[in-house]
Order: sequence, then structure tokens, then C-alpha cells
Amino acid sequence: MNYDLMSFDSITERMLIGMEKLKPHDKIRVFEGFAGYGGATYGFQRAGINYEVVGYSEFDKFAAALYDTNHKDSQGNPIKNWGDITKIEPEDLPDFDLFTGGFPCQPFSQVGMQQGEKDRYGRGTLMYDILRICEVKKPKYIFLENVKGLITKRFESTFNALKSALKEMGYGDLHYAVLNTKDYGIPQNRERVWMFAQLGGLPEDFSMVPPTIDNGLKLKDFVDKKPEESLYLSQQQIQRIKDFYGIPSFVVSESSCFDLYNKKIRNDGLSITILAPEHNKMRMVEPTKADGTEVVRKYSVPEQFRLMGFKDGEVNFANQSYTQLSKRAANGWDVNVVGILLNHIWRQLL
Repeated sequence: MNYDLMSFDSITERMLIGMEKLKPHDKIRVFEGFAGYGGATYGFQRAGINYEVVGYSEFDKFAAALYDTNHKDSQGNPIKNWGDITKIEPEDLPDFDLFTGGFPCQPFSQVGMQQGEKDRYGRGTLMYDILRICEVKKPKYIFLENVKGLITKRFESTFNALKSALKEMGYGDLHYAVLNTKDYGIPQNRERVWMFAQLGGLPEDFSMVPPTIDNGLKLKDFVDKKPEESLYLSQQQIQRIKDFYGIPSFVVSESSCFDLYNKKIRNDGLSITILAPEHNKMRMVEPTKADGTEVVRKYSVPEQFRLMGFKDGEVNFANQSYTQLSKRAANGWDVNVVGILLNHIWRQLL
């Protein structure tokens, strides 16, 4: 794919205000579970943490290919993918100081079937493989992520099981917080629960909530200058959407998000949560043409990755398809938030 990418470096700098340089510290050996495109790795880079990824686990072949294209060890060699986490024997893994993992969120998500541990694909029980590995390897730190649905009453027993297990393993109380991407410099309404534990426990005054960032950036600042023609909907498709969702018009003064989930055009300059293509719930609405023609299209891949905290050219897309790259963005970590949060955490630890 060839994308017409905007100059994004200055915007990236505006997203990272509030980041402080960390004190010198020993290298942190990281095992990246449920790695996706390497959200934790990108976060460590942004946070300024001295780290080394000693291995990762990723089941999806497209995600693993994207990871391998973009991440190497200090010698330029591929980082070993241990594959399906359910088949990993903990004793076989190299030693590591930190386990990271955004275990599958679909079983707990509002846009999923909310089957939790009863998820028919087995994704709701993968949390226990994290515990199984960490019980043997005893990393000093555990850093996890999921949708905020995990901490709702519906899945209270699952979340309590996670907290209790970690406490029994010697990690003390699990500290957690729901952070929203829109509060940290990127105009995407994306709420995720972030969790952190330390062997021996964390101080009572430990905080999981970095200061928020208001840099004035809006969705219009993240759009392509010249999107691909294939992204645009025909006038017939636009009319069908209007008829189906009861939308009187797609007239906007600036590029805006059409939220199919709530049947409205957002007027707050935000995007809804980046979702996988199969959900088919988000569109970009551009200002009406001079002749009155309404303009609606799909988000481009670069736009989705920008809204996940990346600057242009930072990710080699490895010639993967629109569908696969959109899935990676939807299921990945907002690396801007990860960097800010890890920097906030490590300032306290040091």
C-alpha cells in the first residue's frame, strides 16, 4: 500500500508533553505477552526506560509478522516468539523482570458478546495463563491492560480472582485505573483499564493516574491530506446509511467522526474507539464539496495508527492488507498513553 502521509512529527511532540527524563537505572528484561504490534515495546521507548525484550508471545500470524518486521534485539536479530501462550512451559522461558500483556478484551467488551470466562473461543480464560507463567517465573513487575468492562460488576468474580491470585503469589494489592486516550493528547474516546503489580507490593501512595494533557488537538489534525480514493463511499452508499440510521445530512465544517454505534456525527472533535473492521461502526465525514456533495469514507490505516499514538513512518506496515492492519490498530495499545503511564510509574519506582 502507498499512503499519502501528513507531516506528523510536531503533533507527536505535542502529545508527549509532561514526559520527564528518568534517572539512570538497571535494564528491565521484558517478556511481552499478547504482543500484537509491540505496544509495550513502543511504550518503553517513549517512556525512556532502559529495557530489553527477551521474548514475546503472539498467536496471530499477521500480528507476529508485523512485530517481527518492526522489532529486533540489540544485535539486530529477531526476538523469539513463543507462540500460543496456553502451550508455553514457564520453565522454558528466559528470566525476565517484567511481564506485560493486554490479554484478549473481546469477552469483556461492550461491542463483544460479553461472555467473559465462558467465551466460546477460550479468550476469557487466558488471564490464568498469565498467572501460571508469573507464578513460576516470579517477575518483579506485572503490567496488564484490558477494556474497562473487566472491572464492572458483570465480571467482578473474574477481576477479584485476578487480584486474589496475585496477592497470594506475593504481589500485594493490584493497582489499577481506567485511562481514556482523549485525556492524554489524542482525540480518541478509548477507555482501558491499566493494571500494575510489584513483587512485595507497592507503596500505599502509589498512583496509576498520570496528570492529564490538554494540547488542543482534534480529529481534524490527524486526517490524511489526500486519502485513497478506495476509502470513499458512493452517493448511493451514503444515502443508504442516512436512510438506515435516520441521519438528515452529512454536512460538517471540519473532518468529523460518524459514530454508527450511537447513530450520530460527533461534534466534539473526537473519534470513537478505533474498532476492528468487522464491527463496521466508524466513518470519517469530510466537509461538503463546493457543489453540495456530501463526503463520507472509511478511516485510512495511517489515520488509525496516528490515533493509536504513532507518528508517520514509525511502523513498517509490512505490505499487510487494510483489514489486517485495521485489526492491529483496533486491538493494540495506544502507545502514547503507554509511554506516559510507564514514565509516570517508573518515576515513582526510581
